[in-house]
This record gives sequence, C-alpha cells and structure tokens, in this order.
Amino acid sequence: MLARAEIHNMLLKKLFRYTTLLTGNFEKIFQDVKIPTLPEVVTKILGKLRDPDVSAVEIARLIQYDPGLTTQVLKVTNSPFAGLTKEITDLVQAVQVLGLKEVEAIVVSYGVNKVVQAPKVSGFDLRIFWTDSLLRALFARELATERHQEGDKAFLIVLIQDIALPVLLTSWFDVYRRVYNTWQKEGGRLCYWERKLLSWDHAQAGAWVAKKWQLPDMLICGIGLHTASAENLLKLKLHQTIIGVTNLSAHLPSIKENPPHLEVFCDYYKLYGIREEHIVKALQRAEELFLETATAFAMQVFKAPIFSKLLTGGQ
Repeated sequence: MLARAEIHNMLLKKLFRYTTLLTGNFEKIFQDVKIPTLPEVVTKILGKLRDPDVSAVEIARLIQYDPGLTTQVLKVTNSPFAGLTKEITDLVQAVQVLGLKEVEAIVVSYGVNKVVQAPKVSGFDLRIFWTDSLLRALFARELATERHQEGDKAFLIVLIQDIALPVLLTSWFDVYRRVYNTWQKEGGRLCYWERKLLSWDHAQAGAWVAKKWQLPDMLICGIGLHTASAENLLKLKLHQTIIGVTNLSAHLPSIKENPPHLEVFCDYYKLYGIREEHIVKALQRAEELFLETATAFAMQVFKAPIFSKLLTGGQ
C-alpha cells in the first residue's frame, strides 16, 4: 500500500495538472491591482508551520505577539467548534489540543478577516459574504470529517474560496464592473458571467491571490477548483477527494437567495455518490455551530438559513 504522504503528493500533482491557474497571465492582468497584505504575524506563523518539526511552544510564542490573534485562538478553543469538555486558558495547551492544522485555519481566517475590506459597491454586503462563506465552510468541515478526510483543511479552503471577489470589487472594479452588474441583473452563477465576459473566473483569481500569500498548495488548488464542473471532477476522480467536498460546498445557495434553490447542490452530491443522510447530518451540525463559531472567529454575520430542513421536508 502507498504511504499517506505518497498519496498526498500524487493528489497534489494531479490537481496542479488540472487546475487552470495559468489560463491568462494573472501577473499581467492584475499588475495594477493592490493585493491586501496579510499581517506580519500571520505570515511568520504560516512560514513556521511549513517546518514539520515545529513545536506547539514555538507557534504559541508567535501567536502571543498579537493580542487579537491570541484571544481568537483561545475563543475558538473554548467554543463548540473545537468540541472540548473543559475550559483552556493556556495558549500552549490550546495549540496542543487544537493541533497545528486547526491552528493554521484560525490564523489564516484571522489574517484574511483583518485585511478584507467591504467594497463600496451596490448589492455587496460583507456580512452576507461571511455568512455564506462560514456556513459553507462548516458544512465542508463536517462532511469531510464524516468521509475521513481533513476537515480542518476543507474548512479553510471553503472559508476563503471566494476571497478574490472583494479584492476585484475594491481594486479592479473599473474593469470588473461589467461582470458584476450583469450578474446582479441576470442572476445565475457568477463564474458563468466571468468566463463569458473575461475568459477566467474568481476561483482562478482567488488561487492567484492565495499563491501570492504563499498559502499551502492544497489550499491554492482547492480555491482554484471550487467552480469546476462536476463532469470534470468525475472524469479525474477528484470528486472522491477533499476537492469534491469543497466543490460541492460552493453550490450551497447564498443567504440572499430567496427562496433558496438547492437543485444544483442536490444534483452534485448525488453525482459524487454522497449519501443524503450524510449531507443532512453535516448541514445540521454546521447550522448548530454557526453563530457561536462566528463569534469565536470575530466575524460579522447574519443568522444562517436552515437548509437541512429544506432537504428533509421541514422535519
């Protein structure tokens, strides 16, 4: 049998072959776009986390330089998101209990939340953006865990998979305006109008941003593939991996969709061979965790919709 590391490396190679990050010259396209810079403490911690021998003590020492990040790590540790039974007040112990992968998710989400600005564009509400992103991320985490995949990684991919959108609406709106206005008027999936009018979409742009931030390769690939078609993922058997979960999560409706339409989401999970009871269970758990997780992560959100009841006929 192949070792887990070998399987992981094979998957990454497969993803990089398929992910269309080189469609268009993004360095040239976005040469005048100001990409927000992650806080220095976040960059330092992410650099340290690349070291397989890094210790919880070293990571905790870096975290404590930022009081806001320290508070967030402890809040998440003591929230239902972590699922612990007793309170933890020591930062080193919190890092040890959470594990470095979970800490990575907290650190990145903290950094992104700090630097993303609300675009001053009609029809865009940053609270809706984070409500959609967090519910989808929690769902991905629960479903990935149910399928014995890396729930923490699925959570982080989905939480920031649409990160290019506020950047495009803030720093590149003079060009992106046509796409955004058409989407607002006509509806449908944003990526459809992006490909039609620009020949690339926000998933590819988001992967480029993540690459500029020097995020881990799997996150870059997951962001870049979240708008991929089910047909392509099925062809490459990526639907059976964490990429299938993160791709499926992107099809949960936005909170602003009233009434919400779950038809495409249902089509995708059936095509990916995921049992409905697993979908419902993951959604219910995500909905239960939503508000307290938003508080722990210091996110401004609305109350999340209850999609699980729509799937079960209100039961």
